[in-house]
This record gives sequence, structure tokens and C-alpha cells, in this order.
Amino acid sequence: MSRALNDLDPALHPAVFEMLARFTEQTIAVCIVDTLRTPEEHAQNLATGHSWTKHSKHLPNERGKSMAIDVCPYSTYLLHGADKLQWDAKDPVWQKMGEIGESVGLKWGGRWPKRDLGHFEMG
Repeated sequence: MSRALNDLDPALHPAVFEMLARFTEQTIAVCIVDTLRTPEEHAQNLATGHSWTKHSKHLPNERGKSMAIDVCPYSTYLLHGADKLQWDAKDPVWQKMGEIGESVGLKWGGRWPKRDLGHFEMG
């Protein structure tokens, strides 16, 4: 799996860069968990339950790029360091992140029946 912003389709760049900048303005430090996946990596995610759709926007499009990004906020980043990701879905930071992503035109996985709070894709 890639975490590289360059693996995102260029059409996604303006919204994703704006979202990441607004996270920074709100002092929400995030880790980019995933941008582009190979079909083999995606098959593994399906097998382990980390993904549940065969039509993931993380898979390469016709240009070989991803149309989605997964992020996770750091928990008390400055106090504890870069290895403290906040996976607790009850933390209000997820809602704030979703609102920010939607405000820049991205579709947020937190609105889906099976929620994916860190997932943002082309709206």
C-alpha cells in the first residue's frame, strides 16, 4: 500500500491538499494510512475484513492513480509521539475531520451504513 500523495489522481489533489491544510489549522495531526493499493493488497484487505467492497477507489484507475485517501488522527501527538494513532470511533475528532473533508467537496466514509471514518474520496 502506498501513502504517497503523488499516487492520488491529480483531480483529487486540490481537495485533499485543502483538507489536510484545514486539519492543520484545526491542530488535527493525521497520518496518511493509505492512498493507492494493488489488487493483491486489496484482496488481502478484503480477506482480513479491513475492506468490504470489491470496487475500492484505492485501486488504480485508468491513469494508475487512486481516487481515495485514508487518514487517521494522532492521539496527543506532541506529548506521546508519532506512534499514537487515535482509532476510537467515539472521539469527536472524527466528526470534525468528516465535516472538514465534506466542506472541501470530498465524500466521507463516515456517512456510509458501514462507516469508514478515515476514508475520503471524490464526491
